[in-house]
Amino acid sequence: MTNDAWLHQQIQDLAQRQPQFTDRAFWVALDRLITEQAQRRDQLQGEIDGRTWRPDRW
Repeated sequence: MTNDAWLHQQIQDLAQRQPQFTDRAFWVALDRLITEQAQRRDQLQGEIDGRTWRPDRW
């Protein structure tokens, strides 16, 4: 299990245990934020890889 998957699972567990809607909403929003950050990280890693193979973009 990757760190992202583990963190996603932990946040979902915490969200399910919250009795109040506002607390649950916080954990759901945090999970969405982490998912978005992981996507951006992957995109940036792809951009770095692409730039290293294209000398004209250095």
